[in-house]
Amino acid sequence: MKFTSLSFLCFFLVVYCLHWVFRGKYRLGFLFLASFGFYAAWSIPFAFHFLSIVLLNHLFNKQILKNRSSFWYPVSLFVNFGNLFLFKYFYFLWDTIFQLTGSIWFAPESIQSFLHSQFGADSITLPLAISFYTFQMVAYTIDIKRGNAEENPNFLQFALFIFFFPQLVAGPIVRHGEFFYQLEVWNAKKEQLFEGYYLVFLGLFKKVVLADNLSPIIEPIFQNPEQYDGFTNFIAMFGYSARVYCDFSGYTDLARGLGKLLGINLPENFHAPFLSASVRELWTRWHMTLATWIKDYIYFPLGGSRVSEYRGYINLVVTFTLAGFWHGANFTFIIWGFLHGLMLSIERKFELIRKPDRTVKTSKWKKFFGIVYAFGFFTFTIAFFNGPTVHNSLVMLAKAFTGGAGIRTNKLELIVYTLILTFILNYLQTKPSFPRENWSTKTSLGFLLLFSLVITILLGYLAPGGTEFIYFQF
Repeated sequence: MKFTSLSFLCFFLVVYCLHWVFRGKYRLGFLFLASFGFYAAWSIPFAFHFLSIVLLNHLFNKQILKNRSSFWYPVSLFVNFGNLFLFKYFYFLWDTIFQLTGSIWFAPESIQSFLHSQFGADSITLPLAISFYTFQMVAYTIDIKRGNAEENPNFLQFALFIFFFPQLVAGPIVRHGEFFYQLEVWNAKKEQLFEGYYLVFLGLFKKVVLADNLSPIIEPIFQNPEQYDGFTNFIAMFGYSARVYCDFSGYTDLARGLGKLLGINLPENFHAPFLSASVRELWTRWHMTLATWIKDYIYFPLGGSRVSEYRGYINLVVTFTLAGFWHGANFTFIIWGFLHGLMLSIERKFELIRKPDRTVKTSKWKKFFGIVYAFGFFTFTIAFFNGPTVHNSLVMLAKAFTGGAGIRTNKLELIVYTLILTFILNYLQTKPSFPRENWSTKTSLGFLLLFSLVITILLGYLAPGGTEFIYFQF
């Protein structure tokens, strides 16, 4: 069920009305069953596979809590990363070996024949949300091992922590300290419900009105960049930057809004990332729960910046290359992550050379050019993030900067308009959130009714037909 579908609306209305009827463990059980049903609507077999992985993690965690030096810790990591590798990276490794060796044993036909003869399937299907739920479970296990998690939840509490349907499919990646305590004080305040309602409609506007209308314009260009002229390729990359922000932050708004309506606060995942004056700052504002995850569980264990200068640069490059690989089993994602790690290393080197005085306020012009640089870098690396192959990505960049001949799409103005709205939305994220503290209940309700009416009208006129959220594929 897509968040933007009528079936999900009906599902959520039923869940919302019934979940306030239950109390204590009954509410916990009801929400878990609803979340399990939400996942099962995509695939019943994979829902039970997911449930078995959650149960195994719960049992492993219980043992690790008793004895942090027990062998169950490496077993837990092996099960989680083994599960992720099998479904997400097996074909990538198999194809890489085939390209290197040329052996018939590693030909695509060989594995397809094996799967068909042994399991009656033609391919390994990627389970929904596997990257997100794996990272969430691994983070909790590592925190138990480090002594940073003492909650000791029962199975229902842990299962809901992982299965909670608003954030299940594409995050935000929730940490134990942000979730379990809320189960003890499960009462939504009036302001929380107001904000949840507001975020749901804001998310629908970003996703359906903005992102979905860009998709049919941009995707053909990324799939066949050689057919389009240089300017079209150039502007398509900017269009995708707007689309991925509106799509992913729109999903996060929906997830946080739905969570608030159910009495659970989920962490913010975006905070005006396109107004960042450096790539380093951008990564403190973009997909923040992933950025903190890779910092805490990859970058710091590698030594972070506490090692020698050049080892620190290597740590940055390795960390972000792995983050790129997390996004997908494709060399395009590896290159995308590597480029971001490399640029972060270059920025750190310049900081060491210049030794800027952080007590001096940055001038507006310097801030402006910093935003242009950071957004430009993010945009041009998009060629790899959304390119189906490395060849496609290189062709797009080459044509964008050399002005090659080809088709000029006639809907470029829509990309420009959406890009302007995207920056306005980023700017609004720097302002106090709704509801405002100095607003009365009557004023807040009036604003909500007007806001939701305007968004509903826009959805009625401008909804192009649903497309999947971009991060559902990860």
